[in-house]
Amino acid sequence: MAYIIKTTLGGLIYIKASYVMNVKKPNSLEGAKVLGQPLVINANNIAFLSFNVEGHVTYFMTNGFEVSVKVMYEEAEEAFNCAQAKMERIIK
Repeated sequence: MAYIIKTTLGGLIYIKASYVMNVKKPNSLEGAKVLGQPLVINANNIAFLSFNVEGHVTYFMTNGFEVSVKVMYEEAEEAFNCAQAKMERIIK
């Protein structure tokens, strides 16, 4: 089944590459690249979920990276909560 964002029993969040707006670390020269593969995020490494300065839904990571996604805040929040609870779910 196709998905945009899903969670696993291992506490991971998979985000379809076309829905990742950018992955960047503020004050660095270049952001990371997502090369057509799903982006995998460990929920334990997410500091918080909010909007960045450009108004995009963003996972703020403990290592300083920001992962902006093209999904609604409620969907990103549900994915975060499900991953933390180690529930397998396809959000969208």
